[in-house]
Amino acid sequence: MKRRIVVALRPVSPVERLLSVGASLCRRMEAELEVLADPARPDWAELEVRLAALEQDGVVCRLTPAPGLDARRVVEHARRHECVTSVVVGRPAAWAKEGGDPWSKLECPLVAASDHPNLPEEP
Repeated sequence: MKRRIVVALRPVSPVERLLSVGASLCRRMEAELEVLADPARPDWAELEVRLAALEQDGVVCRLTPAPGLDARRVVEHARRHECVTSVVVGRPAAWAKEGGDPWSKLECPLVAASDHPNLPEEP
């Protein structure tokens, strides 16, 4: 079974930053990249083009439609697929609208790709 890194995109996520972090992890871990995103995103076609470019650079990619994506659904997706070795998001706290800590049920590492003081705040 091939390892998989999941990148979950909110409509306001820093796409380039998250894809860069996800692809780097894939290269280091010899894993595939799966991007979860709402297919209603206006940049859906651009995501497909970006993932095709990563494929040409040697990263196996898939774009998974996830309408109404929220933290709970990301965690459920990761738990359903035992090959998921890490989940990459922008700012974990920005996902937690429903209260509590939805990430506490995640059984693999959570990577906060934009929780860095030199990066802009993700709403």
